[in-house]
Amino acid sequence: MNVLLINYGTSNINSIYNSLKKIKKIKIFINNFKNKKYDKIIFPGQGHIKNSSDFIFKNNINKYLNNTHILGICIGYHIFFNKSEENYSSKCLNIFNENINLLSNNCCTNNFIPNIGWKIVEIIKYHKIFKNIPKMFTQYFMHSYSSIFKNNTYSYAISKFNNKIFNSIVIKNNYFLFQFHPEKSGNIGYNIIKNFLQL
Repeated sequence: MNVLLINYGTSNINSIYNSLKKIKKIKIFINNFKNKKYDKIIFPGQGHIKNSSDFIFKNNINKYLNNTHILGICIGYHIFFNKSEENYSSKCLNIFNENINLLSNNCCTNNFIPNIGWKIVEIIKYHKIFKNIPKMFTQYFMHSYSSIFKNNTYSYAISKFNNKIFNSIVIKNNYFLFQFHPEKSGNIGYNIIKNFLQL
């Protein structure tokens, strides 16, 4: 199995790379855009929406997105939406026709307190990627933005921050997007990554 790991230049890919190396029978390629076909593509977390989207369009990565399974983590989740409040001028891939919003704002001010730490993830719709995963579990989060839960068809798991419910897992066709960091979240996170690779 050939896995393409995207490095935007601002993200820390060591954690996801080390998780992947524990899994047998896969070959990991980092920013190798010469191959025309990959079995899985992973967009890791950490970074700014502008730097990440600029890198994707500069390298024409969107041409790889059909007919393969995509895993997006944190900022790698945001780039598949329409726009992000982090930088509305940045072009995103618009696979999900919704915006990414700041979670910590309220009626009167924008408060940039990030959601960091181990938080509950609640599965609300089953998919085989959740094989042997409990309905409620904890994962490690580190973000300020996400998509607000609106009972969308693509909402598969939810979490809460600042009295807001957001989509911690969204799934649509071949796209599997996690707001948390499974590569930093122990055995459950590792098993979710393994389940993704077995799709």
